[in-house]
Amino acid sequence: MLTQESISRKDFLRSMGLGGAALMAVLTSCKNTVDVVLPSGGITVDLSTKLLTVGSFIYSNGIIIARIAAGNASTSFAAVAQACTHEGTSVVYQSSGKFHCPNHGAEYNTSGAVTLGPATKSLTKYNTLVNGTTLTIS
Repeated sequence: MLTQESISRKDFLRSMGLGGAALMAVLTSCKNTVDVVLPSGGITVDLSTKLLTVGSFIYSNGIIIARIAAGNASTSFAAVAQACTHEGTSVVYQSSGKFHCPNHGAEYNTSGAVTLGPATKSLTKYNTLVNGTTLTIS
């Protein structure tokens, strides 16, 4: 035999409020973009102490900077937004020439374009400039 339980209006509204708060917490935690604000003058990296080998990478100010080739030319480096556009996880650079999200497997090329989903939006690409042993990201 089925029975019907009753709930007071106050209890119902209270449960909806908690459920709504939980839903908002989940939705805001799925933010998939991060606003990157570059310092005036850009980000500088001392190439005599960092990014010494092809495949190495660092994070700075929400950007991942990777050495993608030998030599100290601007084309030897790639700089893209650090946060995966799918769910915001920090991507890593793989020596095979791609940025990889360890969370759900999205992949991007060195220009930031999506090469494997679930991400559908490219990473923001930043300009690289080498002057001597100083790399500047802008």
